[in-house]
Amino acid sequence: MASLETSVFVSVLIALILIFVDYLILPTLLVTVLPIVVFTGFIASAMAGSEGNNYRVGGIAGGVLAVLFFLVKFFTPPALSFNLYGLDFNVFLMFEGFIYLILGFVVSLAIFMLLGAFGGMIAQELFGPDEKERDKQGNSKPLRN
Repeated sequence: MASLETSVFVSVLIALILIFVDYLILPTLLVTVLPIVVFTGFIASAMAGSEGNNYRVGGIAGGVLAVLFFLVKFFTPPALSFNLYGLDFNVFLMFEGFIYLILGFVVSLAIFMLLGAFGGMIAQELFGPDEKERDKQGNSKPLRN
């Protein structure tokens, strides 16, 4: 199976392709980003294999997507309905905006990681080893003479 880095990279690439198709090619079939993040976590956990097939791989893939989305939205200028030059220079307004920026990043990172981990849990339940196999492997003890 694929390594952790490869599975996260491929799943994030698939998610970006799905988002591109959703927003630019098929705008009438509007699918939100949240199911795509769950699907990304599912793909990353399924590709990681049986030894790394757990929810953490999906959470990492969701976190990578959150960072990418944050960077894109951070450098995209907003469409304002008012003139920004009319506002005075205010240090407290800048500090408040910075606090909201950090808080928004932390909240979005937590949501994306939880959704990716949820997709990873689904993959773990579908493709993971059975409980009987885990018990047999865990209860094996070496023989003593």
